[in-house]
Amino acid sequence: MKSVRLFDYISFDGDSWQVVAQDGPELALKSLSTNRIQRVPVTDLLADESYLPDSPDRLPTLDNVAVLDTLEPKVREKALHLHRHVYEVLQGVPPNDGEAEIKPKDEYSLSYTLEQRIEAKVEELRRAGTPLSIRTLKRHIAAYRAEGLAGLVDGRKTRPSTIGGRTDTRVVALLEEQIAGQTNLSTGTRSRAVLRVRLQAQENGWPVPSDATLFRVLSRLERSRSPFGQATTRRSKDNRPDRAWGHHTPSRPGQLVEIDSTPLDLMVVYPDNSRGRVDLTAAIDVATRTPIAAILRPVATKAVDAAILLARALTPLPMQPGWDASLAYSRSILPQGMIPGDDEARATLAAKPVIVPESITMDRGKAFKSSTFMNACEQLQISVTLASPRTPTDKPHIESFFRGVRTGFVQHLAGYVGPTVVQRGADPEAEAHWGLAEVQNMLDLWIVGVYLNRPSPGLRLPAMPKKELTPNEAFAALAGVAPQVNVALGRDDYINLLPVEYRTIQPYGINFEGLLYEAPELAEYRGMSSRLPSPANGKWEVRSDPHRMNAIWVRDHFKGTWIEARWVLDRQSLAPFSRDVLEAAKKAVQRRDGTTPGKEVLAEVNRILSAPASTVEKVARKRAAAASPSVPDESPRAPDDRPDLSVVPETPDREAEVSTGSVRPRRKAQRIDMED
Repeated sequence: MKSVRLFDYISFDGDSWQVVAQDGPELALKSLSTNRIQRVPVTDLLADESYLPDSPDRLPTLDNVAVLDTLEPKVREKALHLHRHVYEVLQGVPPNDGEAEIKPKDEYSLSYTLEQRIEAKVEELRRAGTPLSIRTLKRHIAAYRAEGLAGLVDGRKTRPSTIGGRTDTRVVALLEEQIAGQTNLSTGTRSRAVLRVRLQAQENGWPVPSDATLFRVLSRLERSRSPFGQATTRRSKDNRPDRAWGHHTPSRPGQLVEIDSTPLDLMVVYPDNSRGRVDLTAAIDVATRTPIAAILRPVATKAVDAAILLARALTPLPMQPGWDASLAYSRSILPQGMIPGDDEARATLAAKPVIVPESITMDRGKAFKSSTFMNACEQLQISVTLASPRTPTDKPHIESFFRGVRTGFVQHLAGYVGPTVVQRGADPEAEAHWGLAEVQNMLDLWIVGVYLNRPSPGLRLPAMPKKELTPNEAFAALAGVAPQVNVALGRDDYINLLPVEYRTIQPYGINFEGLLYEAPELAEYRGMSSRLPSPANGKWEVRSDPHRMNAIWVRDHFKGTWIEARWVLDRQSLAPFSRDVLEAAKKAVQRRDGTTPGKEVLAEVNRILSAPASTVEKVARKRAAAASPSVPDESPRAPDDRPDLSVVPETPDREAEVSTGSVRPRRKAQRIDMED
């Protein structure tokens, strides 16, 4: 408490002053160093941080004025009883409690000395059956004068108890050490911790209380750390920051975006017909809770995925190369009604806002710190913030989105495995039915059709604190107050964010991942060097979308354009396929004859893209494999087992042999005798 009086000596504004006069709400201060006079309002002086009085403890403190509200009823009643008698001794009248006025007693008149009033009070208490000695009453009077009503309260009732009580502090330290050591251990029982503490204390010769006392102290030390609960919960709580949690309150779309990856609780059919889980990489706008992009992969997220995620975030789905063909194929194999028609789908996708990130918070993993992604953020003037290691609380909104995907989308699909082992079905792998491409398309449509129109508890306007908004409503509200620049990447911008590789342009086209890609615009560059320095070393810059391998793009740096080269067998494929599908198809063909001719790769890709086999077909395949250990070569051959004439022998001026749609491994040139 601060106070100031006339003629006080004070410190203010870096100087020493004396209060020499007061005129209403203003004080006149005289500087002790320069003798100048300064007029200062009283409120400004008391509120100033630099003000220091010469006697700060002149007024009593008010720390314990509410002590009665913190006491138990019996303790409060005893304190009020003492207060009534002490007050009567000091003031001559009992305290006014709001009831009818009580006539003061003559023996407590202030005309008597304090000693006489104390003796009269002791006699009164003795006759009332609550005796109190003169020494004790004097002690209560002294405490009342020093602390007020709080001085009359029994200190044993207000003194905070220690966690360990009478237990040796060294034993309490051992218990605390046991709790801290449970973080990375397999979950045990409390009896294990108590036994270890008892053995260590006895070894050191320290006094140890009973097991019941140790269990009580242990339960007090646990707090909310779950040392004997689930191990995942214990480690998650240990990652929480040891400080107050901060809150992000962005006021416009794109001001803050969070990116993260998580294994999806869903078993899908992999390209090689095996079953497994997939990773979901997503980016969400914090201000509107809008998922601006989401990508599924059957393996751990790679570094290129972060750049592709940024490309898809800034490019509407209908403008992404190959998306229309992928959606049409999914519509053809999925049950009718799961994916709407073209007009309805485009109308739904058009309502999804394109949000340009201003700041991105992401993990420190290599998947997000790729040079392509970081350079793209720098070029687009997007600031990047790295989250603390193993601290999911730095990205709470993307974690909430992952929970929403599991409860609102994934759990309704065949192959759902549940968030934990104890919630897992008998055989979710056998229930897996959907391929990765179908799940990706259904996820995209679920986000724009369901998630963006579902109220979110974290979206509320100050004017309507009880109404939960949908992400679309929040975007409309914030975009009206703080409109953003509407940006959408074009075809060339989307390609620029794809991963970079280098290839030569041969007379037969471009060999990329064992497939042949061709375009009329490549004719004038066949066999030419790009004249690019290292690491290109004369090769041409090639970009590819790992999720849609039907086409690649070659940079024509002479003309400043991108040349789209299509796979030579693209027209015969069922739908766009990913690099994972391509690798699975090549491995399946190589297991049969050790080669990868283009037509066989095409057939295998189409087989993988087709609907999964029925249960009857699976049983038949298993029986056939058990009956015939070796798999016959089903690749097409020319009559009389002559070699395939589409294969051109290697010559010194060629890099590889060319088949209809793929490139065989190198082998020595051989002479082929051909009949007329």
